[in-house]
Amino acid sequence: MNSDTDSPFADDGAIGSVVMTDSTAFELIVRRLAAIEDEISSLGIKKLSKEKDDLRSKLKNFMLKNEVDAVYDETSNFEAVITPRSHDVWDLDALSSLLSPTQKKRYIRRMIDETAVKGGIDNGDLSRAQLEVKGAVRKEPGQTALYVRARKGGTVK
Repeated sequence: MNSDTDSPFADDGAIGSVVMTDSTAFELIVRRLAAIEDEISSLGIKKLSKEKDDLRSKLKNFMLKNEVDAVYDETSNFEAVITPRSHDVWDLDALSSLLSPTQKKRYIRRMIDETAVKGGIDNGDLSRAQLEVKGAVRKEPGQTALYVRARKGGTVK
């Protein structure tokens, strides 16, 4: 490979399958990363991203303070919607009493393995409804979410 003319990058900038025995490939990757950083700086993406985050935070706080659930802008066809979210709270004793010894080994490790339990619910090994009735899991209010997105059709709820 001639390092003056050949490049480990495809036309789109992605790393190709070129094998080099010296540090040329690494240097070319560093050079490409530097070029990308320069492009990001020149386009002002970091400033725009910070402004977007600040505006979202101000919008969310303003909507919560004024108890506004949704705002729609007809010009951009975007809406801002406040959506309460929740998360699961598991009761270790209640869940443990409902599981066989094999299930306990699979789903409980000093604390409930939520990913495994949710997988058990998804694959039918466990019943979410039964777990809720028996008090093994309940929904608890979490952070309030703000979604700013293109409207899918219809009107604001």
